[in-house]
Amino acid sequence: MQEIIDACGSMIGLPYDGEPVDQLEHALQCAALAREEHGEAPFVVACLLHDIARAPAVAGLPYDGPDEHHGQAGARWLEPRVGSRVAWLAEQHVPAKRYLVAVNPAYREGLSEVSARTLVGQGGPMSEAEIEAFKANPDWPLAVALREIDDRGKVPGAVVPGLEAYRPELGEVVEARLARRRAVVGGDGGGPAGACPARLVPSRRLRV
Repeated sequence: MQEIIDACGSMIGLPYDGEPVDQLEHALQCAALAREEHGEAPFVVACLLHDIARAPAVAGLPYDGPDEHHGQAGARWLEPRVGSRVAWLAEQHVPAKRYLVAVNPAYREGLSEVSARTLVGQGGPMSEAEIEAFKANPDWPLAVALREIDDRGKVPGAVVPGLEAYRPELGEVVEARLARRRAVVGGDGGGPAGACPARLVPSRRLRV
């Protein structure tokens, strides 16, 4: 768990593509909205970590490449640490934007200037086949909810809990991942998702 906290902490002060908050402020605002409106630990953690590939301690991807967006890179890092469901939800915040643009023309008009610009490089609106594939996962409504929270978590000066507030949710999903691993291999889990001492980041007033 400490590795995850440290990765989030490495986003302090990291620019967020021209948005009025930094990467950590955005992550904390999204997690706060998720906890308030949904409460389920996997969803809260997915909201907290959806942009984790931007973190210097993970991949440090400032922009999406032509063959892979930051959600995909983040999911690869997340899956062995927090499990496939959380990793999928985090990854899908990019496809969910493409889905919403395809099914709701008004959604595109409400995108921030940055999100509208990055949409082009991310593939634009989904095709009918892509929509069908996206909705084949039963968690697709949660992916859309995460995207909508992603769009809202950009408020300069918002006061939200710090990273240490999400230790219970992180602990729950990390332990669930370890339990599944133990059930499969009959071992003690080990690896990057193992238990660790807590070094907590204090609550902070968000500012730009």
